[in-house]
Amino acid sequence: MLFDTRPKTKLEDLFDRIDERKAFEDALYNYPLVIVTGLRRVGKSSLIKAMLNELQEISIFLDGRSLYSSSGGNITHFHLISQIESELARVSLKYKIVKFLKELRGVSIKGNSITLIRKELDLSSLMERLNEFAAKNGKNIILYIDEAQYLKYYGSRGGKDLLTLLAFIYDNLHNTKLVITGSEIGLLHDFLKLSDYESPLYGRAYSEICIEPFKRKTSIEFLKKGFAQINLPVSFDIEEVVNILDGIPGYLVLFGVKYREFLDVKEAIEKVFNYLSGMISSELKELEKRSPRYLKILKHIAAGVDSWAGLKRLLIASGDIVGDSRLYEALNILQQTSWIKKADGKYNIVDPVLKRVINGISE
Repeated sequence: MLFDTRPKTKLEDLFDRIDERKAFEDALYNYPLVIVTGLRRVGKSSLIKAMLNELQEISIFLDGRSLYSSSGGNITHFHLISQIESELARVSLKYKIVKFLKELRGVSIKGNSITLIRKELDLSSLMERLNEFAAKNGKNIILYIDEAQYLKYYGSRGGKDLLTLLAFIYDNLHNTKLVITGSEIGLLHDFLKLSDYESPLYGRAYSEICIEPFKRKTSIEFLKKGFAQINLPVSFDIEEVVNILDGIPGYLVLFGVKYREFLDVKEAIEKVFNYLSGMISSELKELEKRSPRYLKILKHIAAGVDSWAGLKRLLIASGDIVGDSRLYEALNILQQTSWIKKADGKYNIVDPVLKRVINGISE
């Protein structure tokens, strides 16, 4: 079902993405590390989850954003182990891993229940044992870390201990693959530090796949097929809707859901923007914790101020006496977190829907 707001888990529910599917499968079996990037709500999770189900490998899923949120921005060993424990419980329903983990220090087995003892468990040893299980059963372990940039908030060393674990897995566990995703593309690479000599992952070969928004024609076909699936006749101009919502699949899905509910194009579009305003406002609060200046800059860019000089002039006029280095830092952070992009010396919001939503958010 295309008009389902949850990430897709079956290829039959994944629209198009033929090239991306092939690229992901090729990368997964040719590289120990696969990085998947793309804008928010572009469909990274849907692609990966559908492909992993299709390939029938053993996946362990870690959600960086969830860990960050549930920990209040301070991810501890306890939070990480708790999520791994939940994943092992899920995996054990399909694969007979319980007996395989029984003798491992830090693992308590009662019946079919797995409990991880955080003070005793060594994650490297756990991954070694899971790798052995996969090898004996002709499978691979896929350690899938979504929004991995949030893991910089793990521990007291900016997530370096986790990078060390990933490097160990990369070098030693040949039946374990690493799949890492991030919407804040600059921050993701800043966390992984693959080109930094001092990083545990320095010099490791990897494949990177960028999931792009749908092209205009694909967006139109997506909406047509979605409405056909639910047997809902289309009496409006789909192209006009695509003119407004562009090619982010998450936006198109939400429109389909809202149109089915209200049967009115204008109201459905309004509901889409209302929903996204609430969601994006929440995300912007995380930026504001660092500096209120970020939202000011975003609103100026969304309003059409696209030059360095113009932004600096407006900030100073509002009483924010910002120096060149501070403005550079703020713009760099907004690019790293995939809110804005820079082309030909001009700054723009990354997609037109986000631009409209930001314009409607009050400071």
